[in-house]
Order: sequence, then C-alpha cells, then structure tokens
Amino acid sequence: MADPNGSATSPINVQVAAQKAVNYLQNLAPHMGNQITNTRLEEIELSEDEKFWFITLGFDRLIDDNLLGQLQQRAERDYKQIKIDATTGDVKAMKIRTV
Repeated sequence: MADPNGSATSPINVQVAAQKAVNYLQNLAPHMGNQITNTRLEEIELSEDEKFWFITLGFDRLIDDNLLGQLQQRAERDYKQIKIDATTGDVKAMKIRTV
C-alpha cells in the first residue's frame, strides 16, 4: 500500500492490533456501566482482503445484584469484537460478540 506521498505503508502486525483493541476497550470501560476485569484475548482474524483485523476480547463485567453491593457482586462474561484498520491501526468499530 502507498500513502499520498508515494512511499510504502506497511500494515500493522497482529501484536499491535491486539494491543490497540485492548487499549480501546480499557479506555471505554468507565462508559460501559460497570467495572470490567479479567480481560483476555479470545480470537484474532485478518479479513480476506487484509484490510482489517477483527479482535475479540472477553472480559468479566461486575454486576451488583442489590444494595449490599460488594457482598453480592457477581461477574458476567461479555465479549466484544473490535475492528481495526490493518494499515493505520485505527479502531473502526466495536460490536457485541455472542458465543
């Protein structure tokens, strides 16, 4: 691939894509309602046209069942699929991933 100046642009590798996905999820965590813990890399896929990385992250989301809060907390496992531009590393989308 080439940038507007004509020099080659190398795609980001899988490690960089995974780290960008984790950082993105961690930055959004405060806006997702409850605390998230135990983040794990679950799946990685490069699109057939090699334009996007699809990174699936699993995490535990703490749920308060009642007013006792911390004493009654339980965790639910959630999954998000994050779409990363394979050239720029920009996050293009985040979706709920059902398993």
